[in-house]
Amino acid sequence: MGSVGSCARVTLSWTVAGGIAGGGIVVSLLTLAGSVSPGFQLLAAPILFLIGTALGFMHGAGLATVGRPVGLTRGGAIRRCLLGGLMAIPAVAIGWIVTAGISLTAAIVHEYRASLLVLSLGGWIFGLALCGWAVYEGVIAVRRAVERWPESRAGSVLAVGLLVVLSALFVRYPPQIVGTGLRVNGLGAVALAAGATLWIGFPLLILVLHLTQSRLMPHSGGGEVGT
Repeated sequence: MGSVGSCARVTLSWTVAGGIAGGGIVVSLLTLAGSVSPGFQLLAAPILFLIGTALGFMHGAGLATVGRPVGLTRGGAIRRCLLGGLMAIPAVAIGWIVTAGISLTAAIVHEYRASLLVLSLGGWIFGLALCGWAVYEGVIAVRRAVERWPESRAGSVLAVGLLVVLSALFVRYPPQIVGTGLRVNGLGAVALAAGATLWIGFPLLILVLHLTQSRLMPHSGGGEVGT
């Protein structure tokens, strides 16, 4: 897939990574922390895997549409996102196998076996690699969104300001991980603030300023008419 196929790649990567992160990484970390019992993990893993997959698809499709390559209309981006969703159907099955390998981490702690260690290690390697791929594709999409953004300078200043405010707020009042009694430390608070700014605050800023620009200039020509 060339540059136009990047929309499909973003959607595909985030769909698969969402399931692995939700059903594998998050559940395993909660189980190791004692917030989730090993028995409940068997129920939580598939549920969070499906939820993570759905959220990953929606996030990836939205990110791909906003960060589509220059010259590609919104309709064209949506069609390629749907193609990425179709490609994700068999990929999700692979993602579930990777998730199952990651979920063995807690079992190794209670009963060490070399075979379980190999499967778990393989799951973590492939899982983190797929999540890294999703982040890589997402960063490219965000960069494209900024390049086509008429208010990129003002928006970037606002985004940096949002990052500073969230970092100070999260360090002062460490957020609690939902469903657990765990709170992030200082480094985790900054990382959480950066993630919230990049993946939630920044796209919202792009959307708001884009809508504002469209209302101020409803009949502007050139660029991407019909997007």
